Formats: sequence, structure tokens, C-alpha cells
Amino acid sequence: MSELPNMIQSAETAQTAAPAPAVANTGPTAALWQYEAQEDRGAQWVELAENLIGMVERGTKSIQYPHGRYTVRAGEIFLMTPGKHYVENIPDAGEPAAQADGTESGPLYRELCLAFDNRMVADAFSTLVSLYGMDIRQPPGGRPDPTLAHVSTRSWPEMGLFFDSLAPYRGTDYMSRHPQLMRLKLAEFAYMVIAHKEYGLQHKLLQCIDRLSDPFESIIRSSIFENLTIEELAVRTNKSLTSFKNDFQRVFGETPHRWIIRQRLLHARLLVISTNKAISQIGYECRFDNISHFIKLFKREFGLTPLSLRQEQRQ
Repeated sequence: MSELPNMIQSAETAQTAAPAPAVANTGPTAALWQYEAQEDRGAQWVELAENLIGMVERGTKSIQYPHGRYTVRAGEIFLMTPGKHYVENIPDAGEPAAQADGTESGPLYRELCLAFDNRMVADAFSTLVSLYGMDIRQPPGGRPDPTLAHVSTRSWPEMGLFFDSLAPYRGTDYMSRHPQLMRLKLAEFAYMVIAHKEYGLQHKLLQCIDRLSDPFESIIRSSIFENLTIEELAVRTNKSLTSFKNDFQRVFGETPHRWIIRQRLLHARLLVISTNKAISQIGYECRFDNISHFIKLFKREFGLTPLSLRQEQRQ
């Protein structure tokens, strides 16, 4: 697995950027950077410690789940919540006469990203309420799929101007050193989301505030590869067993056992495709003690055995 800072620094044309947020922090943090890549490095696990909003400027971002793949195209914005994401950033075919000298630029993937913690979202909404008297509540519709850890939508002119306003701060730590400016920028982003009735984004932003008082989702996501019983997970989240099961179904859209198995199988699929590790080793690493049962589950989920999938991918 790779963390987002490592992924950014490995890109051939990555821009100088403010340090990405650490995996653990004790106060409001934020970071702004531009990420670029000239070649498709394939799908990889990315672990986000904070929320991430961004706009794809060139190329395509693919966000993959066990049940499907979701595409964010150039000109679209996305919001990803903390946790592990299986993503692929795919460069475009190049832009004719894009350079100052009239020559063509090569293939490129580029996005502008803003990372921030849940407290900063709460502060941004507080600014809208206290300074501008906005009435902020759960929107009437557009609730995103609870099984997805991201939401995306086509940008609109005013949102494009918002991302343009971040351009002067690219490659600097200015916004990280001036949290009040970051608070105003996040308030501006939230205002435009609400005014434009982008209900999916609004739901995700409000969920950031919910996680301040109830870190249920983040606890579950960090426990995927631990051999815990459902009862032990309920204790870890400070909930009764019945309340835990109900909340899990509400947040993730399926039972705890099924969801955790899916996440482990997805990680196993990545290791099958991207490494030369033995199938048995992959099974053990993903917490499947019975390898025959692991292969059976894998085939049921992806239609092929791990070895057949590896051979197909490498033909």
C-alpha cells in the first residue's frame, strides 16, 4: 500500500507541494497541491488521512470498488473521505499545440487537490451560519450510495472559478500557514455546493461533521485486516451489538461480515495483479486462514481464480 504523499512524490512531473497531512494529527490541518503524472502507473491503494476535494484538469481518475468502477473525468470534481482507496490516474492522449512554442504536449494526468480534516469542515459551516445566517440542514434528496467512499459531479462555472482562485497558492505552504484563509476557502466551497444544490457533495460534507462526534466509519475502515469478531467491533465503536449492526447497515449498505470480506478480497485482487507473491501468501496476508476457501470466495467475487486472473492480466 502507498500513502498519498509517496504517490505524489513519485510522479515524474509532480509539482513542489505543501506536505500532505500526516496519518495522525491533533488539530485542524489542510494542504493544497497539484499532482501530475505523464504515464499510467496502474491502479494502486492510496490511504487518505484526511478528506480530499479535487478537480481533474486533465486525464481521468478511476476509483474502484469490489462491485464496480467509477470514473471522474476532466472538468469534474470529487470528494473522497479518509481511508483506503483503490485508484488509477490515467493520462489523456496529449493536447495539440498546448505549449508556448506551438508544439504538442504529451499525455498528462493533472488534478488540483485540497485536503482538510473534519474540524475544518465544521468551522467552515459555522462561518456560513454565524456570518451569513445560512440555514444549513440535510438536503431533501441526492443521498450518495452509502457503500461508496467518494462522490463526484460535473463542475460548473462558479466552481471552476473557485479552483482558479487556488492557483496562486499551488506549490506553497501559504494556506497551511494561514488556517483562517483555509477556513474561508472551505466556507466558499460549501456555499457554492449548497447554492448549486449539489446534494451528493452536501451530504458528504455534512457527514464530515457527523464523524467528529461519532468516528464509527473511520474505526471500521481501520479494522478491516484485524481478526475481530462482530462483538469486538461493536465494543470498539462503543455500541451495543444491535445498534452496531443497524449503524453498519446504514453506513455501508450491507452486513459487517460481507463488507469486510469484500474489502479483503479487493486488496487480494490488487496483490494478485501487481505482485509475484504466492496465492497462499496473499490469502494469509488478507486474513484468509483457509486458502481453499479464499480461492472459492475470490472466484465467486471476480469470476476467476486468483491464478487465472493473474495469467489473464499478464497475457
